[in-house]
Amino acid sequence: MTGVPRATPSSPSADLPVDLRRIELLCARLRPEEGFQLERITWAIGRGPRGEGWDNALWPIGLLDGQQLVLRVARRESTRTLLGREVTVLRRLRGLGTALPMDMPTILATADDAVLVPWIEGSTADEVVPAVRHAVALDLARMLAAVHSGPAPEVGRNPVRGVPLAARAETFAADLDRADLSPALREHAEDRWRAGLAAETWQGRELLLHGDPHPGNVVVPVPGTGGRASLIDWGDTTRGDPASDLGGLLLHLPSEVLLTAYRETAAWTGIDDDVVWQALSARAWAWGTKIALSLVTAYPPGHGLAAAGTRMLSS
Repeated sequence: MTGVPRATPSSPSADLPVDLRRIELLCARLRPEEGFQLERITWAIGRGPRGEGWDNALWPIGLLDGQQLVLRVARRESTRTLLGREVTVLRRLRGLGTALPMDMPTILATADDAVLVPWIEGSTADEVVPAVRHAVALDLARMLAAVHSGPAPEVGRNPVRGVPLAARAETFAADLDRADLSPALREHAEDRWRAGLAAETWQGRELLLHGDPHPGNVVVPVPGTGGRASLIDWGDTTRGDPASDLGGLLLHLPSEVLLTAYRETAAWTGIDDDVVWQALSARAWAWGTKIALSLVTAYPPGHGLAAAGTRMLSS
């Protein structure tokens, strides 16, 4: 889906076949979205995937008006439902007719465990220069505010996003030990985590969340093309406490500036209450710290996402 195909380090092994035979079968079974005709596609199915991550493989299948199309195919049995959630939410957001601050994947057709989308050219936000990353981070703050403020469709709950911080305490402790931080940084991480735990838990309605808006899931267009950044990979979408999404936001730029931009744009009930906001902010910094620990333990030091985690832990 993006112009930067790269696999996550130590990706889980695929337990669903992702080979040419399965891709051809899925292409034959594609169900087009309303208003789209499969006949518009110039078919040219590739012999291998263009990119692969934890949950999905991206397989080139042809062109639409000169733009490459890829079939996003589930590669693990345990994540088959994630594509369904993504389709539900992207359809709902586009159906609202609301102008959003960022682009999203465009679903052209679906099949069992597969979604046909245009390939989005660009670089992920963890790879661009700081000035560009900061500008895109402000767009993301407003994007999340718009998503959170709208109606939340019925989607399955994500067990690790949008949940109370206390539910992630065990993994926080494990990641903290694995991260091998200096004593000062470890204490700083623990202080932020304790502050988040001490804050009042989320009492509002369950908001629609992206689920995983870290810098690797934001695609910045090629310079000079005039396009907008895109928020991709909606497979972790869920409902619940917006603090986990805001933690992912802070990985782009660990600054209150982003939280302020979010608050100025969001329109959910309670956003203007200072007590609610202070608690949300504390939980967001705790979530950002938790996700940062996951990144620095999962990626090598030279990787952009490891760098994002390090910036967060050092801020």
